[in-house]
Amino acid sequence: MAGILSNKKIGIIGGGITGVVTAIFLARAGNKVTIFDKNKLLSETSSSTTKLLHGGIRYLENLQIKEVRNGLNDRHWWLKNFPNNTSAIEIFIPFKNIFSIRFIKYFIGIKLYEFLSFKKKLGSGKIIFGSRNVMKNQEMNFLNFLSFIDGFMDDELLSEKLRDELSQLDVEIYENYEVNDFNLSGAVNNFNFDNVILASGPWNKILLDKNNLKTDKDIDLIKGSHLVIDRKINRAYMFEAICKKRYIFALPYKNNTLLGTTEKRTDSPDTPIIDEDEKDYLIQSYNSFFSKQISSENILYNYSGVRPLIKSNKKNFHNSSRDFYIDQNEKLICVFGGKWTTAPSIAKKIVTIINNG
Repeated sequence: MAGILSNKKIGIIGGGITGVVTAIFLARAGNKVTIFDKNKLLSETSSSTTKLLHGGIRYLENLQIKEVRNGLNDRHWWLKNFPNNTSAIEIFIPFKNIFSIRFIKYFIGIKLYEFLSFKKKLGSGKIIFGSRNVMKNQEMNFLNFLSFIDGFMDDELLSEKLRDELSQLDVEIYENYEVNDFNLSGAVNNFNFDNVILASGPWNKILLDKNNLKTDKDIDLIKGSHLVIDRKINRAYMFEAICKKRYIFALPYKNNTLLGTTEKRTDSPDTPIIDEDEKDYLIQSYNSFFSKQISSENILYNYSGVRPLIKSNKKNFHNSSRDFYIDQNEKLICVFGGKWTTAPSIAKKIVTIINNG
């Protein structure tokens, strides 16, 4: 990575994707880095995603242009640096009528999404209509589709690669190690650092409050749940949920189908479990579009994670930004928000902050 090399001792609280990628960038820049995680690295929220590397095409509805642009740049970084564990994936959106406002809105959104990718575009989407012969083995009760292209990852193999990178860079790792005390002066339990980065995602606010530390930001704890069902689909799809306010992805996944996600406010980030109403929501949404219906008997397994969305004044948290915010107070740097895709952008900003400190 380009930039001024530094030689500082950095402690990172949190071994999710933000903490791990930040550790890699900082170690490459010449720093001695230590990561603390109360469980295993990349085992909590970072292991509970929809497996997409994306700019967030649906965020364009709320005109979150900067966030989408950053995500698309980071999508390119992942696919370039981990070509064996990531790939492009074409995602199809079904429509009843191509002569509708909704179709036109999505077409414009897809073209804007591609434009914002600039030279890092993964390909051009398609318009498909009257498509019984084009979409072989018809899976949906629809004939008309728009498609766009995003990134997909094998997060299990990718996590192994990231661990290997940490090892090669001599990053010190403390797993199953709970941090109880840290302060603005660089102390973490009995360790002392030149800088401390708090990157514990949904646990950030809990740890800050526990140590009587104040910040400008607060977070919403939003649970996202997924189902893996025993149906094999030939293509990836994005379609409206039954609530008509969100979108569901159905993705080919290990000869089955990955279905998600939900968004439900929760009180605690610990041990999230899918609720029955979430299962019903995903199943009914799937059945509204697919030819072959499913029930709870088709569920192979499920998983849930808690996203730390930056709290906003918006009444509907579904419209809240998925962007990130970095807060610095003396030697403590706190990361709020973010997602797997944008971890490189967060890491680059932290390296800049520490190099200029």
